[in-house]
Amino acid sequence: MSIKVPTSAQGGMDEINVTPLIDVVLVLLIIFMVMTPVTVRKMSSNLPPPDTEEPPPPPPDTPPDQLMVAVYEDGKIALNLKEGTDEDLMKEVEQRLRSKAKKTVFIDAAPAANYGRVVQVMDLVRTAGAENVGLAELKEEGPARLEPGQALPEPAAAPAGAPGAVPPPAPAG
Repeated sequence: MSIKVPTSAQGGMDEINVTPLIDVVLVLLIIFMVMTPVTVRKMSSNLPPPDTEEPPPPPPDTPPDQLMVAVYEDGKIALNLKEGTDEDLMKEVEQRLRSKAKKTVFIDAAPAANYGRVVQVMDLVRTAGAENVGLAELKEEGPARLEPGQALPEPAAAPAGAPGAVPPPAPAG
């Protein structure tokens, strides 16, 4: 095999050989044609199933010892619907978290609440001993609030011996 090298007498090559370029383009075209159906099949398998007639199952009931801190539009806060000051909140959260294995507190903020105030309340809860701070789903109407004169709902009693269960008072004697 020999390579023909142009000499000055012949002049330069004035044509480009496009045959290898066409071969490469055709090979790439074939590869993409083969891979496209596989890629589309993989992508379609990640889509959610079409609407079913069954609604999703309801979420489990809220545990009675769950701590929920509400931040209202006016900046006031409440722990499980009981409004109070920042100091009251810290004391109450700290006291309730002592007996819990999972130290999780949820924050429920009104959509119009000041963002800085929500972050401040999250920091207060963290300082009080919460290891995990979660944010509740945003609702248009904001967190629940007790009406004037309305009593706090009674929490469901935890079974005896369960974590967070309060022992019965000792008889005076």
